[in-house]
Amino acid sequence: MRITAISLCPMSAGQKARLEALGELRYHDAVLGDPGMGGLCRGAEALVITPRLSVDIVPFLDRCRFISVQGAGTDALNVAGAREKGIVVSNVPDFCTDAVAEHAFSLLLGVAKRIAAGPPMLHAGSWTTALAYTTVGLRGKTLGLLGCGKIGGRIAEIARGFGMDVVATVRDPAKTRAVPAVPFHALLEQSDFIVLAAPATERTTGMFNAAAFARMKPQAALINVSRAALVNTADLLAALDQGRLAAAATDVFAPEPPAPGDPLLHHPKVLVSPHVAWGTEDALQRLLDLSIANVEAFADGQPINVVS
Repeated sequence: MRITAISLCPMSAGQKARLEALGELRYHDAVLGDPGMGGLCRGAEALVITPRLSVDIVPFLDRCRFISVQGAGTDALNVAGAREKGIVVSNVPDFCTDAVAEHAFSLLLGVAKRIAAGPPMLHAGSWTTALAYTTVGLRGKTLGLLGCGKIGGRIAEIARGFGMDVVATVRDPAKTRAVPAVPFHALLEQSDFIVLAAPATERTTGMFNAAAFARMKPQAALINVSRAALVNTADLLAALDQGRLAAAATDVFAPEPPAPGDPLLHHPKVLVSPHVAWGTEDALQRLLDLSIANVEAFADGQPINVVS
């Protein structure tokens, strides 16, 4: 079997050896935004591939029978096109639940405690009063979650440790959860902080637009560790500029990497990180190992984690 790996992060020698045991391996470290990624896939019978795709690779898959996506999300892959070619697609679910939840809450704390405001003030020597600025306490505040799967549930656990109330808008409100389900309009109106923890789908894309921001509390903050597609960036910037939203934090952008002049990177009310929420060392190794395990299972005739 000819295997091509275009890996989100470098594989160890031992991880590469697992793939080499299955057949001929061509290995590449992925480069964000690489327009030539499709060409690297030609001739492969099995692919281990980054989920950060900037081109449709399916037209280049002339021999492919299997794709292992290195992540839970497959929204950047043309799954329908792969299905039409008879290609089996697997993903890696649940490898970074704690990592993303911890990062989401670190962004929430960064916004609430205005962590980014301190260093410039100190560097400029402009701290001259007993209290440089006020911050927001979390006890008694309401955290709203868009999506309450494993990541959302873990965020809720952390928030309750800080004495916060938690509500969620979910796809199936009838399903029993530890977090009370509320309609979307109630999530917007009740929440002091909203964390996006839902996948990008036809239903969720663009949910956070001018109409949504108009229903939120003016002192509220929005934190996105999901996908950039859920938020209308122009509407978000307008809401921040007009005082209809206090702050935002995002780990995700469209495109990735963002242009150096992207206004989100320079807005004084926006805290940013470069899509690293998933990237603890433990989660990274689970991701690499499980993406290889998907290929091993396919080679054994019993594919796992199939999404198509």
